[in-house]
Amino acid sequence: MSVEEEKYRAVAEIETYLSNLRKARPSVALAAAHSAKAAATITQILDAGRRVFTRDGHAGLSLRKVADDAGVAVGNVSYYFETKRALIEAILAEALADYVEAHIRHFEADKQSPLEILLNVVTFYVSNARENHALFFHMWGFAASAPEARDLIRRLYRPIGRFIYFLVRAARPDASDERVREIVLHLFSLEEGMKLFIGMGPADNSALLSAETHMRTLARRIILAD
Repeated sequence: MSVEEEKYRAVAEIETYLSNLRKARPSVALAAAHSAKAAATITQILDAGRRVFTRDGHAGLSLRKVADDAGVAVGNVSYYFETKRALIEAILAEALADYVEAHIRHFEADKQSPLEILLNVVTFYVSNARENHALFFHMWGFAASAPEARDLIRRLYRPIGRFIYFLVRAARPDASDERVREIVLHLFSLEEGMKLFIGMGPADNSALLSAETHMRTLARRIILAD
């Protein structure tokens, strides 16, 4: 297979994969089995759950807190999410699905090369951290709380990892599968580290602001390096 054919194959895989991910997000998958009114309630609960999780973390979250924030009876929350664990799983799956949707918008809106789309996604990760670092702080805290929580986060993160894998493969069709996986690991290490330091602040730290401006250049070097 030629380099150009490999590139188009990878792009086609991305489009198919992202289309399937759209259907799997909790607000879509759960709502499909219920009425429009129930679907709206599910979305309301998930939105409230994300606010409570971001504010109080997994230890401070309860079905009652989420119900109060959503303005619904606690019985409504427990009807759709029988346990706290089930609710947290849905909250995090929905939150990470928002990132996937943002990736889809980059992918569908851009007519650039896979490399430029990939760089757009990496810089989006970092710029978005200024708004959402608390969510990720609590998410990784939850992952560290128990082996099953760690496995859940690993599973929820897998779609994002595969999205980046396909983009790297499209951007570097000449690279071996092992090299593609190394690039993906380096990119995640870069952006997750930046999100950590952005969350720690302070927001006006000059070194941090400078590092953000060089993210795209550094990511490009990582992707294109042999």
